Amino acid sequence: MVERNEVLHRYRVQGQSKRQIAQEMHISRHTVDKIVWEYERVCLDAEGVCDMAALETLTGSKPVFNTPERGCRVVTDEMKSIIRDCLEDNRRKRATGMRKLQMNNKDIHALLLEKGFSVSYPSVCNHVARISGNMGPVPSPEVFIRREHPAGEECEFDWGEVPLVIAGQRRKFQMAVFTLQHSNRRSAWLFPRQDTLALMEAHRNFFSEVGGVPRIMVYDNMKVAVTVRKGGRGRPSSKYPTKTMQRLSLYYGFTERFCNARSGWEKGSVERAVEIVRHEAFVSRQSFNTLAEAQAWLERTLERVNSVSGIPGVSDAEKRSRIDADMEALTPAPQPMGCFEAEEHRTGKYCTVTVDSNNYSVPETLVGQTVTVKLYSNRLIMMHEGSRVAEHVRLDGRGLWSMQLEHYLGTFLRKPGALDSSTALRQVPRELAELYRVHFCPDNQRDFIAFMMYARDNGILHSQITAAARSLRQKGVRTITADHLKVELGAITDVKGNNVILDIDPAALRQSAMIEKHADDTLLSLSAVMNGLEHFAYSEN
Repeated sequence: MVERNEVLHRYRVQGQSKRQIAQEMHISRHTVDKIVWEYERVCLDAEGVCDMAALETLTGSKPVFNTPERGCRVVTDEMKSIIRDCLEDNRRKRATGMRKLQMNNKDIHALLLEKGFSVSYPSVCNHVARISGNMGPVPSPEVFIRREHPAGEECEFDWGEVPLVIAGQRRKFQMAVFTLQHSNRRSAWLFPRQDTLALMEAHRNFFSEVGGVPRIMVYDNMKVAVTVRKGGRGRPSSKYPTKTMQRLSLYYGFTERFCNARSGWEKGSVERAVEIVRHEAFVSRQSFNTLAEAQAWLERTLERVNSVSGIPGVSDAEKRSRIDADMEALTPAPQPMGCFEAEEHRTGKYCTVTVDSNNYSVPETLVGQTVTVKLYSNRLIMMHEGSRVAEHVRLDGRGLWSMQLEHYLGTFLRKPGALDSSTALRQVPRELAELYRVHFCPDNQRDFIAFMMYARDNGILHSQITAAARSLRQKGVRTITADHLKVELGAITDVKGNNVILDIDPAALRQSAMIEKHADDTLLSLSAVMNGLEHFAYSEN
């Protein structure tokens, strides 16, 4: 364009001839002829007067070259036929509601390589773009609306699936992700499953972390958050939050908003956040010893992600300023909510209760009686007449058993022969089972059972028993008896000092008990309110 404007300046202002311009500028005479001819055709009228508006347009526009379109010589007719078949299949999938199962350009390129063709990925992309317009109407480009979000106003929530290797076992975990709209700050937690309890714990963790509650929480149509009731007799379907979502919104004081079906763009910030957090945290590392270790790794990654802007035109300092504004504008969060569900179960003949097709033991004195089970996302607590009687790690799967040896000691004392093959003995720590088989089996089974009853009554942990056994072996004791273990435990710790044995701070115990009592009271009151709201919603519908 600079060269064209120089030619026109020499020809129009300085009055040079075309030959002189070509010689001084070292360009072809034919090029000068074309530039001058275009100037005279566009800017000069029949009388030779220059139209200044046309001249301004000409000098401000780039030259247009008529370059013929060249076909791709690498993409053969056979490849074109395969690509066209893939695009036709995509069109059928869009028409039948299978949009998410379409083949993209990478899939088509991989298919061609699999069939033995040698072609580059850009060649495939260029050919797909070339023939897509000839395969039916082209959808009009989508228009996006830019929105402004005040500080502390809105937060989006979504789930994402993350495959990890925990303790050598490959499993899929659910990642709950929160994104504050104003600052684009992200928070995430890992859970074994995507259920009601995980939803409650994720919200409790988020509100506790940020120290406040946004005014609006945005969700998609997940089953644990929204119930869709079909309208009858020509009435449209209606959406209602589930009892759990009502409980959360009532307790924390936010307003829930649900997206339309299959409209992920309505919460695009968190949709993108799931991809970013998952990529940043778990592309470089997938193996962890425990889920808690994976969560700690995720939290360190989030600190790094939240310290970088990631938004065009927004600096890191402005990102931190927006986060501070969000934190100040949030509504103060109340005391953390008790995130559990209470169920009544009757114990069976094995003195276990069945929860989600898995079996959990309770003390043998409760066989045939009813216990209250508090279900958390990762554990279960059994209550009977207001007292805690058992606690188990929640099992993943179906038909599994979690049995604690201390729950059956009275029965084992009457039936010592059943101890060797019992499921309860197989689930104790390996070192404790080895202690029993080497020093107590088969002649002193009753002594071992009596000692375990003594340990249970005095709050002695399995780890302390095995530590005492190791200490005795180091002292040269070859045959360990129950009396040896009692003496050694007395030398290591104060057996009657439960806080010493359990290594738990008494203040922490009192605080935990207060929080749990507050959670029980809150659960009862909110359940009563929710029952009333649910009755009103059904009657209104």
